[in-house]
Amino acid sequence: MKPGVIVSLSYPRGPQDGMVLLVCLIFLTALTLLGLSSVSDTVLQKKLAANNHESEQARQSALAALAWAENWLLGQGGIAPEICMESCQGLRLHPSGDLPSNPEFEDLSWWLEQGHAAGVDPYSGSRTALVSAGSHDTPAWIVESVHSLPAAQDGSADLQVWYRVLARGSGKTDNSIAVFESILVRSWPTVEENEYIAACPASGATAKCGRVAWRELR
Repeated sequence: MKPGVIVSLSYPRGPQDGMVLLVCLIFLTALTLLGLSSVSDTVLQKKLAANNHESEQARQSALAALAWAENWLLGQGGIAPEICMESCQGLRLHPSGDLPSNPEFEDLSWWLEQGHAAGVDPYSGSRTALVSAGSHDTPAWIVESVHSLPAAQDGSADLQVWYRVLARGSGKTDNSIAVFESILVRSWPTVEENEYIAACPASGATAKCGRVAWRELR
């Protein structure tokens, strides 16, 4: 060997080197796809959690409106209110069968036209309670008179009326809407009394009173 000459001792590359590179690329691609899948799953979980929160807030808003409407109806004194659907000086009370078959899909403007905003007294128009302040829309309720039993002639029983109460609530956006329905029963005196007559009879009485059924419509 001549002085100053550098001899390369590199070995010839075989097919094994290409296979190693291919395996590495496949492995890196798999890791990348796994990372993207994890990110997508995290985003999906956050969206599902947000949707569940919205739905639950809408349900709570509707339930609060339903409870407020029922308590308001049970708290009224005097004789039973008359049916009134337009130009009412107070409660809008619909007769049986007057409402559409699927009121839960009507918009808020229809609800406020046919009923009342929750927390606002129908007679005075003043707000007496703040119902579900976090809602996107105003919680609303509608009442329908569905059945009645006349008072006993001997005075042993007052007039009894069955009401269908509908309540609507929303989440923080109008994408989540919940609607509940209940059947409420209460007693009314047949003549105006000077003193308040309890909506519910005394304990031990056979007459039904209060909420007797309820369900979620939407």
